[in-house]
Amino acid sequence: MKERSVYLDTSAIVKRYVVEEGSSRVDEFYDEAHAGRATLGFSIWNIGEVAVVLDKYERRDVLSDAKQVFARFVGETRLLAKLNQLKLVPLNSAVIFAATKYVFKHGIYVADAIQLASAREFNLFLTYDKKLSRIAKDEKLKLAINEEAS
Repeated sequence: MKERSVYLDTSAIVKRYVVEEGSSRVDEFYDEAHAGRATLGFSIWNIGEVAVVLDKYERRDVLSDAKQVFARFVGETRLLAKLNQLKLVPLNSAVIFAATKYVFKHGIYVADAIQLASAREFNLFLTYDKKLSRIAKDEKLKLAINEEAS
């Protein structure tokens, strides 16, 4: 059986560390990765985006210590990478040029376009952003959840 590979955008990654609707689905993918049955992936860009989202959650009193949560994310990211169960997609000129095509085609922010360009080599794409989910489907990416769940 071919190992499952799942690309996570920032909206999905955050659900691993902040309990919200959709967190259990993200946890399932992480459990599969820890068990060696799936490879997770995200762009190196997502590391910075996760920090921004966690900081916003702390400022809104959703989290008491964003830096502590971020440290857990970094620790798990390093562990999964060391176990070869996480592929960090580099942010390089090829990704940026591919992303700009999505910017012009769909009128989206470059951050979202980077997600699409980085997800191409994965079996599944996991996002909880409704607009990005629709565009990913239009771009023939296989979604890890249906649009109704997002």
